[in-house]
Amino acid sequence: MMRNSAVVSRVIPNFIKSQPIRWTSVARSANKDEVKPFEEIPGPKGIYNIPFVGSVLHFKPFGKFTPQTTHKLIDSLHEKYGPVVRVQLGRKCVLLEDIKDIEAVFRNEGKYPNRPGIEITKIVYENNGLKFGLGDIQGEQWHALRTPVNKRLMKADSAHHYLVPQNAVADDFVNILATQKLTPEEMKDLFFRFASESIAVVTFNTRLGFLDQSSDKESSEFLAATKTAFTILSDAIGGKLFTLKWYKSKAYKDMEKSVWAIRNNSKKHALEAREVIEQQKKDGTLNPDEPNLLLSLVSEKGLDDDDVSNILDSLYGAGTDSTAKNLQVLFYNLAKNPDKQEILRKEILDVLGDSGVVDAKALSKMPYLKHCLKESFRLNYPTVAGTMRILPKDIVASGYNIPAGTTIFLCNQRAAKKYFEDPDKFIPERWMRADDGRKQDNTNSMAVLPFGHGPRNCIGRRFAVQEIYLAASKVLQKLKVELEPESWNTDFIYTTFIDTEKPIRFKFTKIQ
Repeated sequence: MMRNSAVVSRVIPNFIKSQPIRWTSVARSANKDEVKPFEEIPGPKGIYNIPFVGSVLHFKPFGKFTPQTTHKLIDSLHEKYGPVVRVQLGRKCVLLEDIKDIEAVFRNEGKYPNRPGIEITKIVYENNGLKFGLGDIQGEQWHALRTPVNKRLMKADSAHHYLVPQNAVADDFVNILATQKLTPEEMKDLFFRFASESIAVVTFNTRLGFLDQSSDKESSEFLAATKTAFTILSDAIGGKLFTLKWYKSKAYKDMEKSVWAIRNNSKKHALEAREVIEQQKKDGTLNPDEPNLLLSLVSEKGLDDDDVSNILDSLYGAGTDSTAKNLQVLFYNLAKNPDKQEILRKEILDVLGDSGVVDAKALSKMPYLKHCLKESFRLNYPTVAGTMRILPKDIVASGYNIPAGTTIFLCNQRAAKKYFEDPDKFIPERWMRADDGRKQDNTNSMAVLPFGHGPRNCIGRRFAVQEIYLAASKVLQKLKVELEPESWNTDFIYTTFIDTEKPIRFKFTKIQ
């Protein structure tokens, strides 16, 4: 029971202690006589409302769900109670699936959106005297660190500056797929190494050699630390590490070691960049507008070395495990839908030929590629639930009052199916626009938000999608993507991000 009880504070994705601001206004207009109180929101009753105990009862051995199948728990709650559900999951929280309610949350999140971070990282950072990263801080402190990042990462063309080195990474990735026979486990590892190498050229402005079988010891240890960190995060989210606050277990020590390995790597590259800038100042060659993230961050007034390292760590982490898994899911959907794969391949070959380089102009001419990725996000949502928020003011959702300070889960994985025709089919065409400019499936854009929305959306989203575009383009130029029979009906679960119960058995063959 102790192991399952930890679900209380760590599942979907984590529940931590936070101090939300309390206001008294009510958002989303409604007749006050029609607004029902928070206590009347439908949801599990009786013992399921008891703090701590109520959460545990949903999961094995008491219930039929596990932390990895929390998406099925969310489905069952919405199907039983409706679009608004009040449930005990570590604290009283509300699940929302209606797109109008989702929009209302984002409209009222305020200047400093409150998205609780992950408890294990906060514990490790605090115990080691490290500043919290972007994902764990709130309020003005978060805004001060996020603002310089926005200037460099949120522009429409911000990722395009890295297309040249990322093309080279994608070429190496395709060469391995085309020439090496890999087990499913090795294939899964290759996707992770590709994503890590791709985002490293952005964050650290260099190749780290993750796709090189003879990579140096330093790079190998850094990649191992990254993998370890994600494994432990997954265990923590799944409720396996509930003693972290009181006992420094092996998992805690491994996480601590991984955090320092990642942080020391970031500091090393930041120091090297600072030396470059100092030399450029002496030479009179410093260009503050150079599209180089690392150099621009270390030259930013008001950011110290810890701040720069925090930003680099956050962006690097955001571009590894999640990107690798979503790329696998895209290839899975293309393999299961060979007609769609051929349409995409034709688009790619028409624009690039069989060996062309992917540049910004080429990406602008491949809309079907973008439709395929968005449809893959819709069909197999990247996270167990959408964004989590704690609002600074009361809102009304589907006629119910939700007080300020309530933990709200936006269940976009439900909306992504609920508001679409043929929701279980992979139909990239639904995102195409008609001659009059309207989408073929005119669904509210709030339904599919794989990177969140608003001022606290994912800082690495432009780089993540660019990595996937590059890999898909390069692979389909040269290779056909298929599945071995045993992977045709893969079961998806959720660890830190979407995952599979067993590694997918892909088959990549050269196009004749």
